[in-house]
Parts: sequence; structure tokens; C-alpha cells
Amino acid sequence: MPQAVNFDECFQTFPKLDSPEDLDAFWKEGFQILKKIPIKESYKTVLKGSFIWESLNEVSFQSVGNYTIHGKLAIPRKRGDRPVVVFFHDYLGGEEELHKGYSELGVAQLHITLRGHGADMVQAPVDLNTGKILANWSPNYFAEGLENKEDFYMRKLYLDVVRTIEFLRLSDGIDGDKIILHGKSLGSALAVFGAAYSDRVKGLILETPNFCYIDKDQISLKQNPWIRELTPSLEKRATKKVDYKKSLAYFDVIHLAKKIKIPALFTCGMEDQISHPKSIFALFNHMNCDKRMQIYPNEGNEAGKEKQIQVNIDFVKEILAL
Repeated sequence: MPQAVNFDECFQTFPKLDSPEDLDAFWKEGFQILKKIPIKESYKTVLKGSFIWESLNEVSFQSVGNYTIHGKLAIPRKRGDRPVVVFFHDYLGGEEELHKGYSELGVAQLHITLRGHGADMVQAPVDLNTGKILANWSPNYFAEGLENKEDFYMRKLYLDVVRTIEFLRLSDGIDGDKIILHGKSLGSALAVFGAAYSDRVKGLILETPNFCYIDKDQISLKQNPWIRELTPSLEKRATKKVDYKKSLAYFDVIHLAKKIKIPALFTCGMEDQISHPKSIFALFNHMNCDKRMQIYPNEGNEAGKEKQIQVNIDFVKEILAL
């Protein structure tokens, strides 16, 4: 980060929003397309030597673009339909481990593998001279699509979230009306989107969120792979056909902040070079709900690490009155 981020400046970040007038209409059209696609859900039980869950399943279901979403669903040994925490990892990030604490509370967990990740990830090229993966390589999922918003990667990810919620409604042993969405960095934007457009979501855990208030400060953080991929588009001059920054507003979840009426738990590392603290505070300040933030003054994008796990579990326990 070029200079230290000032807490007071972050705390006062409350940008004026120029949201697209047809934002809801744009998403309503996407939801109509999604409805025409059969879910085709599948479950495969995973057996382990010993595990604390009644069932641990590899699951899959269909989403837009004839794409199959994959995930792991763990349902604890308790009678009745269980509430569930859904985890969305960061762009190019790995899946998080299942947490014993949720199972002990009687809460199910669904860990989603983002579209184009896992076994479907585009393979990184190798430098023929060194035999190592090229530095700062990324698959360029964000490099195209803003010319035609329907093709943009984030549109597909957001519709995948809606499909995930629909999948849970059909899952045996899951209470589809008691869902908490938990996202890490880019995954947090997915969580916000899901809560904005589904009343089945009862709480949000947003760890160092980004894709919320994409301004010059956030765009300056070139360590963030999606920013590197987007930069060539954002540096293009607007033409009669497309204004890239205006197109991006359809996907920036700060424009959905006012829709959030459920409790939200944020984390923020003041030295974060992936998710700019000002962007995190901008989203936080625009939400009108029960909201709280864990601030880590001397940490970056991994703010909180193991310490945050128990805070998250306590938040889930509170929201679900367990």
C-alpha cells in the first residue's frame, strides 16, 4: 500500500452513490434465466475413518452457462433440519477447512468451490527457463465481459449464489430458511449479493470484503489479481458503446448495501493490500442493519486468522439463538 491507511479517514468514508437506475431490473432478468435451468442436484457421501458429522457429502448442482457448481456439505448428528453456514472463498483462494465448532452447535456447513476454481481452474503456464509458475499469473476471468454485462464473470458468480440458496432449500436435513452466508474477500461480495436478494439469509460474515466501492484506492492495490485483470478495461476510454466503470457498478455490492437488513459481522485489517480498508468501511457505513466490525490495526488480508474463527462461531450462535 503506498501509504499507511488512516483509521479516522476510513471511519468517515461514506461515498455518494450513483447506482444504476435499472440495477434491480438487470438482476431480475438474470434470475428469470436461472429459473429455466434445472438444478440437477447430486450428493455423494464421503466416508472417513472417523468424523463428527452425520453426513459429509460432495455435492453438485447446475447453474448458468451449463456450468456445474461443486461443494462439500457437512450435516451434524442432530435431529430435525439444521441451519447452515455457506462459505465462499476468495478469488484464486483455497477452500477453508470444515469447522468442528459449527458441528458442535448443530449447524451444517456448505463450502462452495467458485466457478472456474478447483479441478476446473485454468492451469498456470510454467516458465521454461526456471520450471516455475509465472509470477503474478492469474486466469483472466475478469479480463472480458464488461462490454456485454451478461457475460461478465461476476454476474455468473452472483447467480451461482442464488442457485446455491435454491439448492439448500431442496437438501434433506437442511433448514433452507436459516442460512448464514460467510465470504472471504471477493467471496464476501457474493455473500452480500445473496443476502440482498434472498430473505432466507439470516446473517452475514464478511471477512476483509472487496468488490465493494471499487474506487481509485481499491484499484491501486495491484497485488489483488482481479484488479490486475480489470485494469486494462478500466483504463480504456469510454466509447458510445460502453463505459466500463458504469458497467462495473452493476456488480459493485456497495450499491446493494441498503438492501441488507440482517446482522453483519465484518473484519478489517488496516494493512490490507488486497481489500482496501476504505472500501470495507464504505460498505459498512452504507448498511442500515445490526452491524459490527473486528478491526486488526497491524494485520492485512488474513486479519484475525485463527482468532477470528471463534468470533465467527459466537456470531452464528447469537444469530441462530443456539
